[in-house]
Amino acid sequence: MRLKHVLIGLAGLVVVVVGGAAIAIYSIDFNAYRTTVADQVKQATGRDLKIAGDLKVGISLTPTVAVDDVTFANAAWGSRPAMATVKRFEAEMELLPLLTGDIRVKRVVLKGADILLETDAKGQGNWSFGQPGAAAQPATAPAGGGKLPVVNKISFEDVTITYKNGVTKKTQTVALQKFSAESADAASPIALEIVANLNGNPVSATGTIGALSGIVANQPLPIDIKGEGGGATFAAKGTIAKPAAGKGVAIALTAAGKSLADLTPLAGSPLPPLGPYSFSGNLSDAEGGYKVAGMQLKMGTTDIAGDAALALAGAKPKIVATLTSSLLDAQDFGIKPAPADANAAPAAKSGDGRVFPDDPLPFDLLKAADAKVAFTGQKVIRGTVTLDGLAVALDLAGGKLTIGKFDAGITGGKLGITGVVDASAPQPAVALKLTSRGIEAGTLMQTFGQSAVLSGGKLDMDLDVKGQGKSIRQIMAGLSGNTNLQMGEGKINNRFAKIMLSDLFKLISTGGSGDSSNLNCVVSKFDIAKGLATSKALVIDTNGATIVGDGKVMLDSEKLDMHLDPKAKQTNLVNLAVAVNVGGTLASPSVLPDPTALAKNATGALAGVTGNGGGAAGALTGLVTGNTSGGAAKPAVAGGGCGSVAAGETPAATAPAQPAAPSSPADQLLQGTPKKKDVGNTLKGLLN
Repeated sequence: MRLKHVLIGLAGLVVVVVGGAAIAIYSIDFNAYRTTVADQVKQATGRDLKIAGDLKVGISLTPTVAVDDVTFANAAWGSRPAMATVKRFEAEMELLPLLTGDIRVKRVVLKGADILLETDAKGQGNWSFGQPGAAAQPATAPAGGGKLPVVNKISFEDVTITYKNGVTKKTQTVALQKFSAESADAASPIALEIVANLNGNPVSATGTIGALSGIVANQPLPIDIKGEGGGATFAAKGTIAKPAAGKGVAIALTAAGKSLADLTPLAGSPLPPLGPYSFSGNLSDAEGGYKVAGMQLKMGTTDIAGDAALALAGAKPKIVATLTSSLLDAQDFGIKPAPADANAAPAAKSGDGRVFPDDPLPFDLLKAADAKVAFTGQKVIRGTVTLDGLAVALDLAGGKLTIGKFDAGITGGKLGITGVVDASAPQPAVALKLTSRGIEAGTLMQTFGQSAVLSGGKLDMDLDVKGQGKSIRQIMAGLSGNTNLQMGEGKINNRFAKIMLSDLFKLISTGGSGDSSNLNCVVSKFDIAKGLATSKALVIDTNGATIVGDGKVMLDSEKLDMHLDPKAKQTNLVNLAVAVNVGGTLASPSVLPDPTALAKNATGALAGVTGNGGGAAGALTGLVTGNTSGGAAKPAVAGGGCGSVAAGETPAATAPAQPAAPSSPADQLLQGTPKKKDVGNTLKGLLN
């Protein structure tokens, strides 16, 4: 009985002590400590902390601390006085584990918070806290170490986080409707659930990350997250070997959606309506940055695979990529097809009516980053043009872009381009070499976005030019180099021919259709020196006539000074063979009969028909490229067609022919009948 009484007495003593302690704690006014808490925060951060509501403590085996209406001051340079405002903060702890030195927090709740993160114009963040007094002493760990606190659950409700970039002036806003991070203990994985709005667009995610103990110990951090947002689904699964340093990243990424435009609210800037799309790749950290290996991208019908790396450690970002594609359609990326024919709408001219615009070219973009890109595509499509076996090698370093390779097959022919665009100098420089062999003329013109005024014939072309300037107009004004072109049997668009040749069109339209006229061959050679393009050979050979041209094009002023001299091949066309002068400018050309040629024609001195020129195409051999890929070869005929002009000869006149009927346009010209053609407006559209 005596032991029983002792135990009852001890129990009573405990009740009295605990009860007395509880009464004592309940009698404490914790609001009196608000000033102390604020002073400690001020000392630690240099910022003011204001607690406008009550500071409450709930006493139980799981005591609760709660505080209402808290405001934390922003940096002095901030865009608003408060960096953060909190309506309510709660923390619930387990009391008994404290007896053994364990800190176990059952839950932390943050409600109604408005948090602003921002940087100034120099990139300094408002989360960098200065010390108003002496430098803070580094915290020291308790003797013998301490146990890691356990937080079972953290939850946010109605929390808004805004990020303002003072450098880019862009703002991002995340409104967390729900954020939950929960784990059984410090050694268990953390389960995440997020329901939010990013820039007004719903985003949700669920998954797990590694345990808190592993994060603190900088042990490998597993990640397994899936989510939805912007009409897309995404997932990230893998590990980060050293999470504190962001090293040892090995994460598989996937994403898919119907249209990029749906991601506009997330991106913060408009995105085009392209898709459907999908992406997968393995993210890892590389030297100074990150790499995506085994990338698989699909956009519409396009597929792209390969590796890409982004380095951020240098003075500027550097991109290194090796990519391949079995099919790439430019239309999947919003690139419109080139015009299919000469009737397409002309490109817009510069505001002052000149053909070559004076708007500054975006050379500064070449200085923003360095890059080294290699791309191969089995089939690349742009509208009606298909490039087979495309191989591209680009190297951008220090603002200098080197096109080491651009090789492709087009309609059975070959296209090759190399060049340099150097934006590193005060006056940017451009050098370009282009070679085409056996490519159908219209297709080649459409490849470069031009109207197909020539078509059908196989075309060989060499272009080697260079210039300097900040705009296309400046570059053209000082351009130097040469251009050589030859085309075998093909067609010329009738609309273009009528404009460019005026009455001479009737000489070449023999045997043509309603849309185009037949050509035996075309040759054009220009030497260019400091913006002056001088014709070294220019000939259009048709069934009706051979038209030989010479003259100059002043690329700086865009003035034309060309002369076209036709030689009829048929007796009934001889009086139509009146030479013309092409003057004016590229934007407003004029085509007028040559008065001297008219006078000669009137006396019959120039009347005549060239010898059989039907086989002139064969005489192109060696003119430009040293081969005969431009159309089917035919025997060369002395004194006629493209070959004789290329050799510096003038096609010989043959027996005089009978004059045309008095009612013909040529006869009217011979008799001085006024004839005016408003061809300038139409022609300048084709030249743009």
